[in-house]
Amino acid sequence: MANLHYAAERLEQEGVMVLIEAISSGAKPNYFLPDPVKAERIVSQVAHPNVRLMFDIFHAQLAGGNLTQRMRNWAPVIGHVQIAQVCTYCCT
Repeated sequence: MANLHYAAERLEQEGVMVLIEAISSGAKPNYFLPDPVKAERIVSQVAHPNVRLMFDIFHAQLAGGNLTQRMRNWAPVIGHVQIAQVCTYCCT
């Protein structure tokens, strides 16, 4: 967490926001962060205003759904919402 906090400080000076994104294991096997709950927890634990969650609706749906409730609960830490079409080369 200390490294992420340090990076957030440095990047904030450059006007760059740090986004943490969970990518579902169905779309990207062996990705190190497939769980959006864990991604939100990391952002909350770092507790730096320049570290935010990238809420990818496609991946969040694959990783458990409940999109509306998650967006409501996580609104304070969401920095970007991505809406994507289901791809034909993964998750089929």
